[in-house]
Amino acid sequence: MMNSMMYRKYLIESIGWVGAVFSLLAYSLNSLNYILSQSTEYLLMNVIGCFFLIIYTFFKKAYANSVLNSIWLVMTIVALVKVYALI
Repeated sequence: MMNSMMYRKYLIESIGWVGAVFSLLAYSLNSLNYILSQSTEYLLMNVIGCFFLIIYTFFKKAYANSVLNSIWLVMTIVALVKVYALI
């Protein structure tokens, strides 16, 4: 029982860290002009980051952050669809 609880705790924490890394990496690469804000790489990093952060914040019961990341995810998916619709 204790092992499964510890495993779950570390899994949720890892999901949060992965989400944070993807979101910060996307922002940093864009800010340093390595990738554009409408590039597939930037948008996909944001999708992954937001998705993982939604999972993390939901389990942490940080619902305001879950809502924020959900809105950010929807906006990113819309931008991704627009990019592919223009290709």
